[in-house]
Amino acid sequence: MKFLLSVIAVCLVMITAKLYIPEAQAEVAGMDSYDLQYDYDFKDAVETIIEECTFSGTVQNDWVYVNTSC
Repeated sequence: MKFLLSVIAVCLVMITAKLYIPEAQAEVAGMDSYDLQYDYDFKDAVETIIEECTFSGTVQNDWVYVNTSC
């Protein structure tokens, strides 16, 4: 019985948190991720940054650690 009440309490906390924590919605110049995929200027800027920067990284415990130098 104590376990069931604990599960219910956790569920209520999660539901309440979802109601009050807003979801992130990033936009660049009013465009969402779908629009940015097909925007030539944005793709060109990303490609330029990638070409000018050197990346090296390691993977540890399912985390990717990236070292950049631009």
